[in-house]
Amino acid sequence: MPKKMWTKELVRKEAKKYSTPVEFKRGSAGAYRRACRDGYIQEVCSHMTSSRWNREKLLKVAAQYTSLKEFRNSEKGAYLFALKKGLKNEATAHMTRLAAAKNYWDYERCAAEAQKYSNRTEFMRKSGSAYNRALSENWIDEICQHMGTPADGYHHCVYVILNRRLNKAYIGITRQHLAARIKHHKGAGNTTKSKHISTLNDTEFHALTDYEFDVKEVKNVEAHWCSVYQDLGFEVLNDIKQLGRVGTSQRIYTDDDILAEARKYSRRVDFKLGSPKLYDAAVSQRLLEKACEHMRGINKKGHWTKEACIEFAKSCSDREEFCKSTTGAYDASVKNNWLDEVYNVLRSRRDMGWLKAKGDRIQLWKDAGSYHQIWLKNNCCGYWKMRTLTGHNLQKMVRKFEAGWIPSEDQDWRRWREMLDGKETRRG
Repeated sequence: MPKKMWTKELVRKEAKKYSTPVEFKRGSAGAYRRACRDGYIQEVCSHMTSSRWNREKLLKVAAQYTSLKEFRNSEKGAYLFALKKGLKNEATAHMTRLAAAKNYWDYERCAAEAQKYSNRTEFMRKSGSAYNRALSENWIDEICQHMGTPADGYHHCVYVILNRRLNKAYIGITRQHLAARIKHHKGAGNTTKSKHISTLNDTEFHALTDYEFDVKEVKNVEAHWCSVYQDLGFEVLNDIKQLGRVGTSQRIYTDDDILAEARKYSRRVDFKLGSPKLYDAAVSQRLLEKACEHMRGINKKGHWTKEACIEFAKSCSDREEFCKSTTGAYDASVKNNWLDEVYNVLRSRRDMGWLKAKGDRIQLWKDAGSYHQIWLKNNCCGYWKMRTLTGHNLQKMVRKFEAGWIPSEDQDWRRWREMLDGKETRRG
């Protein structure tokens, strides 16, 4: 099939099928290239809307939101554009900020916030700032007096199994989830005296306390509740000699479970959000510091100055590594409009084509110094002549030569080549 010849009229007609330049480029690459090459791309795309962010588009989108958090989560592209171009304050001036002011969480506010939750775990997860302030000021026990506590694998709760028809009761104590413990009582492997009533249809199971007793308290607590039900006229099935012995010594999460899970994360916040139950267990079982000792600490406010960002950038091999780092340097550079200055000390991977080379192309880039000499001896010829002289397609390499690239003077290229030579030597 003969190659289609794109005249200006045909290109204009083709362009009318698309609503954005991106769609035009993807749907009709030949027509798009012809318009770019002949310099009338703006003319044929004049009816289109751009998919790129600009100030007007940013302000229009931002006006739809009243919360900065909602805007940031729903319009990430717009938010990043606003940061990069220094438009954040203008675009978000009308929005409410959820971040509390310094020293906002005093005793009264922490106490009022705590009243919204039924247990400490829920308080910690949903209002971390208030919880941490109460913890650091030793207010936590006082403002959480109304709360129950969920199973954490460390504290115990008391429960009762009773049958009113037979007038019999069994008092149990466990640090497992109550549902799991009850399932064991109903199972064939139940060896406790609750087996006389636990499988009957009219038997009831009730929690008597929250998970609030440590191992030293369980004997007295269990004895107390046995006395309570005896006074109520029930025949208590418990063996008095066994009081204080919990039904199982197995914790919900062992130390090994917690430590293994924590090793999956490099930051505490990721551990807390990604595995909240194990994080809570680490807190309750006094393992959090040990579990998180390998994680990156939180830098103090103001740590990432322009000089610190530039210094960190020098330790990165390219811009991509700098962007993907989790240190906070990239975020600080974007927020403070330092990115252009920081990028002055970094090269883009796009500028180092040898890093993307695969297969036989790796050897071609290793020999770039030799090809540069051939290019110079042939009066800085084009890539077609270089292809004739070498038998290889060196179009990208020749473009770099034309832009002034001299392989022998490029330290990044030389290091890359030396690294490959070292690997080959070790294999040999």
